Amino acid sequence: MPRAKKAAPASQALIDYEQVLDTGVCVPAIRAEVETWLNSGDYKGVTETTRTLLHHWFHTDHKVGGRAFAYHISQQRAMETLVYLYEVASISSQSQMYTKYVQAGQNPRLPTRDRFPRLAVKMATGSGKTKVMALAIAWQYFNAVLEPNNPWAATFLVVAPNVIVFERLQRDFRNAAIFRPTRSSHRA
Repeated sequence: MPRAKKAAPASQALIDYEQVLDTGVCVPAIRAEVETWLNSGDYKGVTETTRTLLHHWFHTDHKVGGRAFAYHISQQRAMETLVYLYEVASISSQSQMYTKYVQAGQNPRLPTRDRFPRLAVKMATGSGKTKVMALAIAWQYFNAVLEPNNPWAATFLVVAPNVIVFERLQRDFRNAAIFRPTRSSHRA
């Protein structure tokens, strides 16, 4: 005898699934603009602090424990995209991003409030999100202490979605370990 379908909980009726934002609608236009910017050379439009960090991270040979170390291209592109959006395109809210990058024919619903600017990247499991988070923190912090009159963050709140991630972040950030590359940290 087939099982009867369970009735949807009453709480589901309170959720309007049509109101969910599709944040991916901006991705093609952002990627194209970042690619054009990168092809123009030498990170035009960024602070000297940012340029120095990007060159050190991505265009300088590194050795850790006598072996070559390099960031993954996904980590590099994520940081370059954050830098481009924040410094070059001056995007500081979701509504600004949607206004500029949503393609014709797409119709995302804009959030009604955007009280806190956020930096976010979407990367596959194992592609180095924790390392990108550490690079973003370093980028904001060094600009805050070295660049006058800019809207840089000098303090940070890192939120973990569960205990497993919390313990991983605690291990990676304890004693600033994430900021010191090791042979395996390029995948951190």
